[in-house]
Amino acid sequence: MKPRVAVVYPIAFGPEGIFGGGERYAVELARALAARTPTRLITFGPTAREIEVDGLEIHTYEPFRLLRGEQANPFTVGFLRSLRGMDVVHCTAWNTLVTDVAIGFARATGKRAFVTDVGGGASLTLHRFLPIDRWVHRYLLIAEVGGAEFLAHRERWRIIWAGIDTEKYRPPERPERRGVLFVGRLLPHKGIDVLIRAVGRDTPLTIVGRPYHGAYFRLLQQLAAGKDVRFVTDASDEQVIRCYQQTAVAVLPSVNRTVYGDTFPLPELLGFAAMEAMACGAATICTRVGGLGELMVDGETGFLVPPGDPVVLRQRISELLGDPELAERLGRAARRRIEGHFTWAQVAERCLAAYRS
Repeated sequence: MKPRVAVVYPIAFGPEGIFGGGERYAVELARALAARTPTRLITFGPTAREIEVDGLEIHTYEPFRLLRGEQANPFTVGFLRSLRGMDVVHCTAWNTLVTDVAIGFARATGKRAFVTDVGGGASLTLHRFLPIDRWVHRYLLIAEVGGAEFLAHRERWRIIWAGIDTEKYRPPERPERRGVLFVGRLLPHKGIDVLIRAVGRDTPLTIVGRPYHGAYFRLLQQLAAGKDVRFVTDASDEQVIRCYQQTAVAVLPSVNRTVYGDTFPLPELLGFAAMEAMACGAATICTRVGGLGELMVDGETGFLVPPGDPVVLRQRISELLGDPELAERLGRAARRRIEGHFTWAQVAERCLAAYRS
Protein backbone atom coordinates (compact mmCIF):
# COMPACT_ATOMS: atom_id res chain seq x y z
CA MET A 1 0.00 0.00 0.00
CA LYS A 2 1.26 3.47 -0.86
CA PRO A 3 2.19 5.58 2.19
CA ARG A 4 0.36 8.85 2.78
CA VAL A 5 3.10 11.46 3.19
CA ALA A 6 3.05 14.86 4.90
CA VAL A 7 5.92 17.19 3.96
CA VAL A 8 6.24 19.89 6.62
CA TYR A 9 8.07 23.20 6.20
CA PRO A 10 7.57 26.36 8.30
CA ILE A 11 8.07 29.03 5.61
CA ALA A 12 6.11 29.62 2.42
CA PHE A 13 7.92 29.74 -0.94
CA GLY A 14 7.37 32.48 -3.50
CA PRO A 15 5.70 35.90 -3.32
CA GLU A 16 4.10 35.19 0.09
CA GLY A 17 7.32 33.82 1.58
CA ILE A 18 10.95 33.58 0.52
CA PHE A 19 12.53 32.91 -2.88
CA GLY A 20 15.15 30.52 -1.50
CA GLY A 21 16.57 27.06 -2.08
CA GLY A 22 15.30 25.62 1.19
CA GLU A 23 11.74 26.69 0.48
CA ARG A 24 11.96 25.46 -3.11
CA TYR A 25 13.29 22.10 -1.88
CA ALA A 26 10.18 21.43 0.22
CA VAL A 27 7.82 22.37 -2.62
CA GLU A 28 9.61 20.37 -5.33
CA LEU A 29 10.06 17.31 -3.12
CA ALA A 30 6.35 17.33 -2.30
CA ARG A 31 5.46 17.64 -6.00
CA ALA A 32 7.69 14.72 -6.94
CA LEU A 33 6.27 12.57 -4.15
CA ALA A 34 2.69 13.47 -5.12
CA ALA A 35 3.29 11.94 -8.55
CA ARG A 36 3.98 8.61 -6.82
CA THR A 37 2.01 8.52 -3.56
CA PRO A 38 -0.66 10.59 -1.77
CA THR A 39 1.17 13.68 -0.49
CA ARG A 40 0.26 16.78 1.49
CA LEU A 41 2.51 19.84 1.82
CA ILE A 42 2.02 21.66 5.13
CA THR A 43 3.44 25.16 5.28
CA PHE A 44 2.79 28.57 6.83
CA GLY A 45 2.06 32.00 5.41
CA PRO A 46 0.04 35.20 5.76
CA THR A 47 -3.10 33.59 4.30
CA ALA A 48 -4.60 30.31 5.51
CA ARG A 49 -5.89 28.10 2.71
CA GLU A 50 -6.18 24.55 1.40
CA ILE A 51 -5.68 23.93 -2.31
CA GLU A 52 -4.74 21.08 -4.61
CA VAL A 53 -2.26 21.50 -7.48
CA ASP A 54 -1.52 18.59 -9.84
CA GLY A 55 -2.51 16.04 -7.22
CA LEU A 56 -0.56 17.70 -4.39
CA GLU A 57 -2.57 18.91 -1.41
CA ILE A 58 -1.19 22.17 -0.02
CA HIS A 59 -2.32 23.23 3.46
CA THR A 60 -1.14 26.70 4.47
CA TYR A 61 -1.61 27.91 8.05
CA GLU A 62 -1.58 31.48 9.29
CA PRO A 63 0.55 31.59 12.44
CA PHE A 64 -0.80 33.13 15.63
CA ARG A 65 2.59 34.80 15.99
CA LEU A 66 6.22 34.44 14.95
CA LEU A 67 8.17 33.45 18.04
CA ARG A 68 10.95 35.94 18.73
CA GLY A 69 9.98 37.55 15.43
CA GLU A 70 11.66 34.75 13.45
CA GLN A 71 10.00 33.74 10.20
CA ALA A 72 11.18 30.15 10.65
CA ASN A 73 9.29 29.83 13.96
CA PRO A 74 5.55 30.30 13.37
CA PHE A 75 3.49 29.48 16.46
CA THR A 76 0.33 27.43 15.99
CA VAL A 77 -0.60 23.86 16.73
CA GLY A 78 -3.56 23.90 14.36
CA PHE A 79 -1.40 22.38 11.63
CA LEU A 80 -1.50 19.07 13.50
CA ARG A 81 -4.98 18.58 12.01
CA SER A 82 -3.31 18.11 8.62
CA LEU A 83 -1.11 15.30 9.99
CA ARG A 84 -4.09 13.14 10.87
CA GLY A 85 -4.57 10.24 8.50
CA MET A 86 -1.00 10.44 7.21
CA ASP A 87 1.49 7.56 7.55
CA VAL A 88 4.76 9.48 7.14
CA VAL A 89 5.73 12.87 8.56
CA HIS A 90 8.70 14.25 6.59
CA CYS A 91 10.02 17.49 8.08
CA THR A 92 12.43 19.56 5.99
CA ALA A 93 13.77 22.06 8.55
CA TRP A 94 15.41 20.72 11.70
CA ASN A 95 16.01 23.69 14.00
CA THR A 96 12.38 24.78 14.23
CA LEU A 97 9.56 24.40 16.71
CA VAL A 98 7.21 23.23 13.94
CA THR A 99 9.47 20.22 13.28
CA ASP A 100 9.76 19.43 17.00
CA VAL A 101 5.97 19.45 17.45
CA ALA A 102 5.38 17.44 14.25
CA ILE A 103 7.87 14.73 15.30
CA GLY A 104 6.36 14.61 18.80
CA PHE A 105 2.90 14.20 17.26
CA ALA A 106 4.19 11.44 14.98
CA ARG A 107 5.67 9.57 17.94
CA ALA A 108 2.48 9.90 19.96
CA THR A 109 0.27 8.66 17.12
CA GLY A 110 2.47 5.87 15.76
CA LYS A 111 3.53 7.57 12.54
CA ARG A 112 7.00 7.37 11.02
CA ALA A 113 9.06 10.57 11.21
CA PHE A 114 11.83 11.61 8.80
CA VAL A 115 14.00 14.71 8.69
CA THR A 116 15.72 16.45 5.79
CA ASP A 117 17.44 19.61 6.99
CA VAL A 118 17.61 22.37 4.37
CA GLY A 119 19.52 24.68 6.72
CA GLY A 120 18.62 27.80 8.61
CA GLY A 121 16.30 27.48 11.57
CA ALA A 122 15.23 29.33 14.68
CA SER A 123 16.61 30.14 18.12
CA LEU A 124 13.75 28.60 20.13
CA THR A 125 13.32 24.82 19.80
CA LEU A 126 12.30 21.87 21.97
CA HIS A 127 14.92 19.34 20.87
CA ARG A 128 17.46 21.11 23.07
CA PHE A 129 15.49 19.87 26.08
CA LEU A 130 13.79 16.69 24.81
CA PRO A 131 15.26 13.63 23.00
CA ILE A 132 13.37 14.44 19.81
CA ASP A 133 16.36 13.47 17.66
CA ARG A 134 15.92 9.88 18.88
CA TRP A 135 12.32 9.82 17.72
CA VAL A 136 13.31 10.28 14.07
CA HIS A 137 13.26 7.08 12.00
CA ARG A 138 15.78 8.27 9.43
CA TYR A 139 17.71 11.39 8.53
CA LEU A 140 17.43 11.89 4.78
CA LEU A 141 20.34 14.19 3.99
CA ILE A 142 20.70 16.49 1.01
CA ALA A 143 24.47 15.97 1.17
CA GLU A 144 26.81 14.11 3.48
CA VAL A 145 28.27 17.37 4.76
CA GLY A 146 24.80 18.30 5.99
CA GLY A 147 24.82 15.56 8.61
CA ALA A 148 27.15 17.27 11.09
CA GLU A 149 24.31 17.90 13.54
CA PHE A 150 23.23 14.25 13.43
CA LEU A 151 26.57 12.48 13.90
CA ALA A 152 25.20 10.57 16.90
CA HIS A 153 22.67 8.94 14.56
CA ARG A 154 24.87 8.18 11.57
CA GLU A 155 23.47 4.66 11.26
CA ARG A 156 20.12 6.27 10.36
CA TRP A 157 21.49 8.46 7.56
CA ARG A 158 20.42 8.19 3.94
CA ILE A 159 21.76 10.57 1.27
CA ILE A 160 18.88 11.58 -1.01
CA TRP A 161 20.48 14.67 -2.68
CA ALA A 162 18.35 17.35 -4.29
CA GLY A 163 16.72 17.47 -7.69
CA ILE A 164 16.28 19.58 -10.80
CA ASP A 165 13.45 19.53 -13.32
CA THR A 166 15.55 18.60 -16.36
CA GLU A 167 12.68 19.29 -18.75
CA LYS A 168 12.33 22.82 -17.46
CA TYR A 169 16.06 23.46 -17.02
CA ARG A 170 17.66 22.29 -20.24
CA PRO A 171 20.28 23.49 -22.75
CA PRO A 172 19.10 25.76 -25.58
CA GLU A 173 18.69 24.34 -29.08
CA ARG A 174 21.01 26.97 -30.57
CA PRO A 175 23.41 28.10 -27.86
CA GLU A 176 24.71 31.66 -28.16
CA ARG A 177 26.54 32.12 -24.91
CA ARG A 178 28.35 35.16 -23.55
CA GLY A 179 29.37 36.72 -20.27
CA VAL A 180 29.20 35.59 -16.65
CA LEU A 181 26.13 34.93 -14.52
CA PHE A 182 25.24 34.76 -10.83
CA VAL A 183 21.80 33.62 -9.66
CA GLY A 184 20.73 33.63 -6.01
CA ARG A 185 19.66 35.76 -3.09
CA LEU A 186 21.80 38.87 -2.70
CA LEU A 187 23.19 38.06 0.73
CA PRO A 188 26.75 38.40 2.08
CA HIS A 189 27.42 34.65 2.40
CA LYS A 190 26.80 34.26 -1.33
CA GLY A 191 30.16 35.98 -1.99
CA ILE A 192 28.89 38.16 -4.84
CA ASP A 193 31.34 40.90 -3.84
CA VAL A 194 34.18 38.45 -4.56
CA LEU A 195 32.74 37.72 -8.00
CA ILE A 196 32.44 41.42 -8.89
CA ARG A 197 36.06 41.94 -7.87
CA ALA A 198 37.09 38.92 -9.98
CA VAL A 199 35.55 39.94 -13.32
CA GLY A 200 37.42 42.23 -15.69
CA ARG A 201 36.18 45.74 -16.36
CA ASP A 202 34.82 44.76 -19.80
CA THR A 203 33.50 41.30 -18.89
CA PRO A 204 29.69 41.27 -18.96
CA LEU A 205 28.34 40.10 -15.59
CA THR A 206 24.64 39.60 -14.89
CA ILE A 207 23.56 39.32 -11.24
CA VAL A 208 20.08 37.88 -10.83
CA GLY A 209 18.45 37.80 -7.41
CA ARG A 210 16.38 39.60 -4.85
CA PRO A 211 18.18 41.85 -2.35
CA TYR A 212 17.55 40.84 1.26
CA HIS A 213 20.35 42.95 2.80
CA GLY A 214 20.21 46.67 2.02
CA ALA A 215 23.78 47.57 3.01
CA TYR A 216 25.22 44.64 1.10
CA PHE A 217 23.26 45.50 -2.03
CA ARG A 218 24.62 49.04 -1.88
CA LEU A 219 28.15 47.63 -1.51
CA LEU A 220 27.65 45.46 -4.59
CA GLN A 221 26.48 48.49 -6.59
CA GLN A 222 29.55 50.43 -5.49
CA LEU A 223 31.90 47.60 -6.48
CA ALA A 224 30.16 47.33 -9.85
CA ALA A 225 30.70 51.00 -10.72
CA GLY A 226 32.74 51.31 -13.92
CA LYS A 227 32.28 47.63 -14.81
CA ASP A 228 29.87 45.91 -17.21
CA VAL A 229 27.58 44.65 -14.44
CA ARG A 230 23.80 44.37 -14.68
CA PHE A 231 21.49 43.71 -11.69
CA VAL A 232 18.14 41.96 -12.26
CA THR A 233 16.16 41.88 -9.01
CA ASP A 234 12.72 40.81 -10.24
CA ALA A 235 13.34 37.99 -12.73
CA SER A 236 10.67 35.36 -13.29
CA ASP A 237 11.58 31.66 -13.41
CA GLU A 238 11.40 31.80 -17.21
CA GLN A 239 13.81 34.74 -17.34
CA VAL A 240 16.22 32.95 -15.02
CA ILE A 241 16.24 29.90 -17.27
CA ARG A 242 16.99 32.08 -20.30
CA CYS A 243 19.90 33.61 -18.38
CA TYR A 244 21.31 30.14 -17.71
CA GLN A 245 20.90 29.21 -21.37
CA GLN A 246 22.61 32.37 -22.60
CA THR A 247 25.56 32.61 -20.22
CA ALA A 248 29.05 31.39 -21.07
CA VAL A 249 29.99 30.91 -17.40
CA ALA A 250 27.80 30.54 -14.32
CA VAL A 251 29.40 31.18 -10.93
CA LEU A 252 28.29 30.32 -7.39
CA PRO A 253 30.94 32.12 -5.28
CA SER A 254 29.62 31.40 -1.76
CA VAL A 255 31.97 31.98 1.17
CA ASN A 256 32.49 30.74 4.72
CA ARG A 257 33.50 34.22 5.89
CA THR A 258 31.66 37.27 4.59
CA VAL A 259 32.97 40.72 3.79
CA TYR A 260 31.58 41.75 7.20
CA GLY A 261 33.52 39.06 9.06
CA ASP A 262 30.54 36.80 9.79
CA THR A 263 31.21 33.05 9.51
CA PHE A 264 29.05 30.48 7.73
CA PRO A 265 30.30 26.90 8.19
CA LEU A 266 27.72 25.62 5.66
CA PRO A 267 26.78 28.43 3.23
CA GLU A 268 25.55 25.95 0.61
CA LEU A 269 24.10 22.50 1.23
CA LEU A 270 24.19 21.53 -2.43
CA GLY A 271 23.64 24.73 -4.39
CA PHE A 272 20.42 24.94 -6.41
CA ALA A 273 21.79 27.72 -8.63
CA ALA A 274 24.78 25.58 -9.60
CA MET A 275 22.54 22.59 -10.30
CA GLU A 276 20.19 24.67 -12.46
CA ALA A 277 23.09 26.10 -14.45
CA MET A 278 24.57 22.61 -14.94
CA ALA A 279 21.20 21.27 -16.09
CA CYS A 280 21.12 24.06 -18.69
CA GLY A 281 24.54 22.99 -19.98
CA ALA A 282 26.40 26.07 -18.74
CA ALA A 283 30.05 25.84 -17.74
CA THR A 284 29.89 26.33 -13.98
CA ILE A 285 32.37 27.46 -11.32
CA CYS A 286 31.67 26.86 -7.62
CA THR A 287 33.62 27.56 -4.48
CA ARG A 288 34.67 24.56 -2.43
CA VAL A 289 32.20 25.09 0.43
CA GLY A 290 29.42 23.00 1.93
CA GLY A 291 28.13 20.27 -0.34
CA LEU A 292 29.35 21.85 -3.59
CA GLY A 293 32.31 19.48 -3.54
CA GLU A 294 29.83 16.58 -3.60
CA LEU A 295 27.95 18.08 -6.54
CA MET A 296 30.80 19.21 -8.77
CA VAL A 297 33.56 16.96 -10.14
CA ASP A 298 36.43 19.42 -10.46
CA GLY A 299 37.82 19.62 -13.98
CA GLU A 300 35.20 17.21 -15.37
CA THR A 301 31.80 18.82 -14.87
CA GLY A 302 33.04 22.32 -13.98
CA PHE A 303 35.57 23.95 -11.68
CA LEU A 304 35.90 24.24 -7.91
CA VAL A 305 37.84 27.22 -6.54
CA PRO A 306 38.78 28.37 -3.03
CA PRO A 307 36.17 30.62 -1.37
CA GLY A 308 36.94 34.31 -1.08
CA ASP A 309 39.77 34.26 -3.64
CA PRO A 310 39.05 36.66 -6.53
CA VAL A 311 42.44 35.95 -8.18
CA VAL A 312 41.85 32.22 -8.71
CA LEU A 313 38.23 32.88 -9.64
CA ARG A 314 39.31 35.40 -12.27
CA GLN A 315 41.75 32.87 -13.71
CA ARG A 316 39.06 30.21 -14.11
CA ILE A 317 36.57 32.68 -15.59
CA SER A 318 39.17 33.86 -18.11
CA GLU A 319 40.05 30.27 -18.99
CA LEU A 320 36.45 29.39 -19.81
CA LEU A 321 35.68 32.62 -21.66
CA GLY A 322 38.86 32.17 -23.70
CA ASP A 323 38.19 28.53 -24.58
CA PRO A 324 34.58 28.01 -25.76
CA GLU A 325 35.28 24.36 -26.61
CA LEU A 326 36.34 23.64 -23.04
CA ALA A 327 33.31 25.48 -21.70
CA GLU A 328 31.01 23.49 -23.99
CA ARG A 329 32.62 20.18 -23.00
CA LEU A 330 32.24 20.91 -19.29
CA GLY A 331 28.66 22.04 -19.83
CA ARG A 332 27.72 18.79 -21.57
CA ALA A 333 29.32 16.74 -18.79
CA ALA A 334 27.51 18.83 -16.18
CA ARG A 335 24.16 18.13 -17.84
CA ARG A 336 24.90 14.38 -17.83
CA ARG A 337 25.78 14.47 -14.13
CA ILE A 338 22.49 16.17 -13.26
CA GLU A 339 20.50 13.68 -15.37
CA GLY A 340 22.29 10.74 -13.76
CA HIS A 341 22.04 11.72 -10.11
CA PHE A 342 20.04 14.87 -9.41
CA THR A 343 16.47 14.74 -10.69
CA TRP A 344 13.40 15.09 -8.46
CA ALA A 345 12.12 11.72 -9.63
CA GLN A 346 15.30 10.11 -8.31
CA VAL A 347 15.04 12.02 -5.02
CA ALA A 348 11.41 10.95 -4.55
CA GLU A 349 12.30 7.29 -5.19
CA ARG A 350 15.10 7.49 -2.61
CA CYS A 351 12.63 8.90 -0.10
CA LEU A 352 10.07 6.17 -0.79
CA ALA A 353 12.74 3.51 -0.34
CA ALA A 354 13.65 5.08 3.01
CA TYR A 355 10.00 5.24 4.10
CA ARG A 356 9.63 1.52 3.38
CA SER A 357 12.85 0.50 5.12
